[in-house]
Amino acid sequence: MTVEKIVNKLAAILGGTPENRGLISKKYSIIVVPDKNERIINKNVSGRLVLITCLLAISFVATSLYFAFGFINTTIDRKQMSNLGRENEFLSGKINELENTVHDLRSEMSTLMEKDDYIRMVFDLPPLDSELREVGIGGFTYEEPQISSELAHRTWMVEEDVEKIQRQLELENASFKNLALEIEGKRNVLDHTPTIRPTEGVLSRGFGMHNDPFTGIYQPHNGIDIAGPKGTSIYATADGIVRFAGYKTKLGNTVVIDHGNGIRTYYGHLSKFKVNKGQRVKRHDRIGEMGSSGYSTGSHLHYEVRINRRAVNPYRYILSTYIS
Repeated sequence: MTVEKIVNKLAAILGGTPENRGLISKKYSIIVVPDKNERIINKNVSGRLVLITCLLAISFVATSLYFAFGFINTTIDRKQMSNLGRENEFLSGKINELENTVHDLRSEMSTLMEKDDYIRMVFDLPPLDSELREVGIGGFTYEEPQISSELAHRTWMVEEDVEKIQRQLELENASFKNLALEIEGKRNVLDHTPTIRPTEGVLSRGFGMHNDPFTGIYQPHNGIDIAGPKGTSIYATADGIVRFAGYKTKLGNTVVIDHGNGIRTYYGHLSKFKVNKGQRVKRHDRIGEMGSSGYSTGSHLHYEVRINRRAVNPYRYILSTYIS
């Protein structure tokens, strides 16, 4: 559509057709009155020119407003994008820190599990089910976000890892509580089970069949002999009650300690007693001194462990490490 047609159309709207001399067909005067005594300027313009001028002015204003609002929106969008970029950078840094923390927590969790397994092995307790340990107990599962974003996916992964570690901690906490009860129940047995060497010295004769030093006859030796200087301290190898502290024909000065559960220990050839019959003793308590009393060829300790009156190899009850 040409400008002429547009003008004619607007003319028809404003004052009828040009033939009917609407507003567009009229003449308009523009009078300019100066401040001083100068000639008044009078200009006649057609309605068509006024209309075109108005249309151009309106178009200019509309176009200016359009580009102004576009510029403002673009500026705002750029600022928002810049802010979003900085926020994403900040959040990405925080997620990196959380991921590192989760990695450290996994390592701590692994160490905790190993300690749990070791304690259960030492105390002959059944291990935790591996599948149960992997899942843990309690908690809930986070749903993966339905948006395609690396940041959102990493956040979800961190949430999942933290939730899993929390469940595993709940399981380990319950496990250690159970272990404490089990160990407490077994502690009395452990305290009353021989676990240490009764004295310092050199093993001069072991458990089992040996030649008798006096007769030369090959016969059982029900304990072990530990040689050392006279007066070397002798220690109780577990908690118990002294059932005998006196002289026996072959063992000489002897201490017998009853540890309960059918376990007794014998300490022979002593030079001095440091305990009395009926006295309660603890592991590491000094009960006597090494000597050569009784059936002996030199200063040493004869040490026996008997279970239900049957002699067993004492070295099975001498541990390099033990729980005291």
